[in-house]
Amino acid sequence: MIFCGEVPRAGDQTRMVQYTLEPPEEITTFIYRCDSEFYTEPLEAMLLDKKSFGLITIDRKEATLGLLSGSKITVLKHFDSLVPSKHHQGGQSSVRFERLIEIAAHEFFKKVADNATEVFLNRPELQGILVGGPGATKDFFVKEEYLHHELRKKVVNPLFDTGYTDESGLRELVDAAKDALTDIQLTIEKEYMQRLFKEIRKQDGGLSAYGEDSVREAAEVGSIDVLLLSETLSKYRVTAECSSGHKVKMTVTDPEEKILCPECGQQMKILAQEDLIDSFFEIAEGFNTKVQLISGDSEEGDMLLKAFGGIAAILRYRMG
Repeated sequence: MIFCGEVPRAGDQTRMVQYTLEPPEEITTFIYRCDSEFYTEPLEAMLLDKKSFGLITIDRKEATLGLLSGSKITVLKHFDSLVPSKHHQGGQSSVRFERLIEIAAHEFFKKVADNATEVFLNRPELQGILVGGPGATKDFFVKEEYLHHELRKKVVNPLFDTGYTDESGLRELVDAAKDALTDIQLTIEKEYMQRLFKEIRKQDGGLSAYGEDSVREAAEVGSIDVLLLSETLSKYRVTAECSSGHKVKMTVTDPEEKILCPECGQQMKILAQEDLIDSFFEIAEGFNTKVQLISGDSEEGDMLLKAFGGIAAILRYRMG
């Protein structure tokens, strides 16, 4: 992904910038766009927390299993059923024919559920399962407990009506569940923040750390279990050097502003810079630390930003 153009500086001056980024996911579209600001929405979607949701659309004719990760929908499996339609055929008694239909439907539902277990059960990142379809089949499928008991706990209620049960039905399902997905994400964020507050309230501060310096120190030795970062953080981690050779790393709000050397007071030149959130992600990746972005829309998210500078952590163990 290449971004280039002129950005304003102090006064009427501008500065030409060019950034080449390797995105975290494969690029599947080509976009050339000129605008008054960089078009970063596709990149931002890739950077969203990749917690995923299982998708099931089902009726008596077919079923599709999929996965929602970020904004990407992936079809995992599709099944056409062999369940006969309910009209009378072949001179068989209606009771016997109805029984054969129900047996075929039962076997079809079992097949879908078994495959759901196969593709969903061992996904620790799975936050929930969305179930949709036309009519009452989806309700019967969930109510009769065809799904594995661990998967049943993750089914998001209510179930969702869709007109189709193929790949387009998965897209319908995600669109219908947008409000529910937002509520689930806010609930997850709230639970982490409540865990943090519980630790902070302990007399010795418990397994908590907050503020950039304390959290960075804990992150760099791998003692963080969950790193909590505000989505609204807008700062940069820079490496700067003065003419006397003093080199420092620091966090700044605007890398274009003058930076003075803390040792000698001379103006410093920036050698490297990266987004502050990105810098924490890099550290966390090396220690298998979970990173949870907290939106600024909730009361907890607002408190994280205002009280703790947008950076806090739940620790694995207390620092010495």
